[in-house]
Amino acid sequence: MLSGLRAPLLALLLAVILLGAVVALRLSEVPSSPAPKPTSTRQIALPSATLPPTLISAELPPTATAAPARPAIALPPVEAGVLREALIAPSCILKLNPLLAGFNQADRDVTALIFEGLMKTDAYGSAVPNLAAGSPRISNDGLTYVFTLREDVRWHDGEPFTSTDVVFTISLMQAEDFSGAPDLRDFWRTVEVDALDGRTVRFTLAQPLATFPDYLRIGILPEHALRGVTGQALATHPFNLNPIGTGAYQFERLLGDGARLRGVRLRAAPTFAARPEAAEGYALRQLDLLCYPTWDEARAAFERGEVNSLSDVPSAVVGTLKALPLTLYTAYKPALGAVIYNWASTTAPFFRDVRFRQALARSVDRAALVAQFMAERAVVANTPILPSSWAYAREINCPSYDPSAPEAAARALAQVQITPPPPESDPNAPEVAPPPSSVGYRFQLLLSDDAAQAALGQAVAEAWRALGLGVDIVVVDRVTFRERLANGSFEAALVELDLAPSADPDPYSLWRQVPSEGGLNFGSLNDRRISELLEAARQTTDGSARVALYAEFQRLFCDRAAALILYYPIYYYGVDARLEGVQLGFISQPADRFRTLGAWRWTE
Repeated sequence: MLSGLRAPLLALLLAVILLGAVVALRLSEVPSSPAPKPTSTRQIALPSATLPPTLISAELPPTATAAPARPAIALPPVEAGVLREALIAPSCILKLNPLLAGFNQADRDVTALIFEGLMKTDAYGSAVPNLAAGSPRISNDGLTYVFTLREDVRWHDGEPFTSTDVVFTISLMQAEDFSGAPDLRDFWRTVEVDALDGRTVRFTLAQPLATFPDYLRIGILPEHALRGVTGQALATHPFNLNPIGTGAYQFERLLGDGARLRGVRLRAAPTFAARPEAAEGYALRQLDLLCYPTWDEARAAFERGEVNSLSDVPSAVVGTLKALPLTLYTAYKPALGAVIYNWASTTAPFFRDVRFRQALARSVDRAALVAQFMAERAVVANTPILPSSWAYAREINCPSYDPSAPEAAARALAQVQITPPPPESDPNAPEVAPPPSSVGYRFQLLLSDDAAQAALGQAVAEAWRALGLGVDIVVVDRVTFRERLANGSFEAALVELDLAPSADPDPYSLWRQVPSEGGLNFGSLNDRRISELLEAARQTTDGSARVALYAEFQRLFCDRAAALILYYPIYYYGVDARLEGVQLGFISQPADRFRTLGAWRWTE
């Protein structure tokens, strides 16, 4: 009997030996370090739908499409349905709670995936319904917003989402002992909220505010999981490290190596998968968001194949990444670089003369200087509103040096009255004495010690000196710079104004006439017509009217050279070249990079 099986057994044995030889051969071919791989094409994808036609070809850094001759680093095969992202976050995960996440970028990134607000932003920065079933019903006076809530939303633990959750969340922020950001508490204490029924919520404002839907992007908390918690107790509640939301991904567990917290694992939420918007997307079933204290450590993790994406690539290293199989996606950061003038200065009263400001603007070749000193970091700015916003007026361009009219700046300067008339809004204001004639037009330009900004500021000052002006450069550390801005102890300053986290284009706080307190109008810009336009735009709820008002604001701002608009900073998001479907669009904060996450999928 055994002799009859001898042949098959020998054949089986021979097959096993051959299989072992093949496996051994394959293993012997795997090098100790990753093998070279053809360089992937790097794509720079600024949101083309909203950009001026010339931006991509004319204003992107020249190295954006350059490719090196050296080979790229090979990455291991991807795990289907899994994305591991590196967060450059020294503090890692602290509080996974949308009401408390404002203090830590890693928390904001993770909570954006777990929680949802009544509204969200689209690719152009417009507020559109999310947990709300549709746009609100707004009263004629603009003070009352009534929202109907969706009926198909459930919390990750299966409980239904209701108006009770909305009222509870707002009440926490309104509490006197709220432990989150003070500006959240201060704003929401001006708003009344009540539930008309289980699916209807009414908000009553103290004054008309067209930007109100933007505030409703904040994540809603589950009342049933936090019932009885006070504003102060919320800061230490276990919920913050074991959250329950309504978003596309739900918390699974914290990740650590025994010595420290490394990040968090999220998995696709079955409750969200049952909703219509998830019917044909969300191929990524697991997200591991891993923290790295520095960029260098995050990059090393990518090269090892430990992570597939890099949350925030510093512009300074963009040119060093060409050997990696990495796609760089770009968007405008929510920021604006500009030289602002101190209209309240008694030592430089000429800043209040529109012809003087126009002379300053027409003597500076903004595009050339930004390309020279902010390469990879920024692109030239055209108006004080981001080009990715629905309110951007692409036909408007603030004044700059024109080589076909080199005398324009000098001609404007020649018309300046060294003692300008008082501001239009205050005809009775006393005149300020002119500086001694031996000094002439001399002023200080305040710069922070950021290397690129300081170099750009020096170049701007050189252009002004060529016009015959006396410009003294003052470079200070960043803490001192902020202090001097806040107390108005400067004559002109090159600033990078942070517009985050608001997605609404409303620039009222930056450019309105100076109020008795509050606001970010550091230069005390005092133009009544500009302020009136901004006041009207933030009060009307008519979208078309807001577009027209902001277009007129941009035109007037540029005509009056209210500030020297210079650049829009660039946000870089690095992704394994094998991941498709990534689109950034409008970015109000880095977490907005996940807006199209449902379309992301691996190609192998």
